Amino acid sequence: MQFIATPGGDEVAVMDTREVLVIEGALSLYVVKHPDSNVAIEALRDVSRLNEAREARMEDAAESTSV
Repeated sequence: MQFIATPGGDEVAVMDTREVLVIEGALSLYVVKHPDSNVAIEALRDVSRLNEAREARMEDAAESTSV
């Protein structure tokens, strides 16, 4: 299990990488259906930003091991 810290100081528990994508997809769908939900929009921004940061770290790790 991984704990991802959000910029607001909260944490999101994630079992594996696929769950990050599921969470991001679920939040995206919720925001589409409830565009006035500021909490959902902020959560989606946080999860998306954290997912992008995770992907960048994975790419950096892959590049450093392949050199």
